[in-house]
Amino acid sequence: MKKLLLYVVVQIFMITSNGEVLAQVLKTEQKRIISFYNCENYYDTIDQKNILDEEFTPNSAKAYNKTIFNLKRKQIAQTIHELGKQEQQDGISLIGLVEIENKYVLEELVKDSLIQKYHYKIIHFDSKDYRGIDVALLYHPIHFVPYLYKPISLSIKNHQTDFPTRDILYVKGQLDQQWVHILVNHWPSRRGGSNTSEKRRLWASEVAKVFIDSLKMTEPEANIIMMGDFNDNPSDRSLRNIPLQNPFFNLFKKGYGSLAYNDQWSLFDQVLISDALMDPKNIITYYKSIIYRKNNRIETHGRYKGYPKRTWSGDQYNGGFSDHFPVSIILKLKMAENPLK
Repeated sequence: MKKLLLYVVVQIFMITSNGEVLAQVLKTEQKRIISFYNCENYYDTIDQKNILDEEFTPNSAKAYNKTIFNLKRKQIAQTIHELGKQEQQDGISLIGLVEIENKYVLEELVKDSLIQKYHYKIIHFDSKDYRGIDVALLYHPIHFVPYLYKPISLSIKNHQTDFPTRDILYVKGQLDQQWVHILVNHWPSRRGGSNTSEKRRLWASEVAKVFIDSLKMTEPEANIIMMGDFNDNPSDRSLRNIPLQNPFFNLFKKGYGSLAYNDQWSLFDQVLISDALMDPKNIITYYKSIIYRKNNRIETHGRYKGYPKRTWSGDQYNGGFSDHFPVSIILKLKMAENPLK
């Protein structure tokens, strides 16, 4: 009886739904979640020297105290937790975060009870941004092992020295034993108008392009993931300059966005990938793109009805998650072939 049962089980594994006989191997497939999130002003409550962060202190007009800080931390942790449940998975592999003040706020975040079990690790450098907001990468240590990481400055010679901004964070490592190159970005804002400020984003784009071109020169089939709040849409010149595939372009053409301003949606938050990750024969390959918009993240009344529910409306605490929706790409991971026994 046991031999008969074993035979039936093996036959089920070896025959597909259309009756085709499989090879004597079983190919399993897992998924990996790569996310990006603009946290909207995730500050500590301390007035840091040489940083314009006074509005995020207890004695400011915002009355930004430990209670609000803890609520903000909990909401970001909830976001990371929810993103990690996409596609029936258990935890994100990588997430780029922007608008975070320092390493302390990240250390408090990864200790939150909602995500503590994943033991997320932190890669972060302080930037020259006058408001003190930085970029960072959190990674799942079971999925990803970093090899090297460094900031790429945008303040070079005559560019950006008059308007210090966030660095690009570069990380090289192994995602499930496959080498990947990651760039986390938060390009200069549209302060002063999109046309006036465009030159700053074009410069950021050029810095990123030169770096990516250099990677491709030495590694033509490199797995490259470039994520960020680019403060530009997929159709803008700065993004079209980047020699990568943009899987969010189709979502943008359909009218979807990650933030809204003056009743118009923009898709500033994106994840771009190299051709290698679009190749279905690659061990790691692109599967889908997601703008993560749930009802609890959408404003239901007032001036910003229908927008992402923001944390702040001026100096008034609004209790929302962020003025940006998080975004993700899902990668498929082909596992090693295992012979049936």
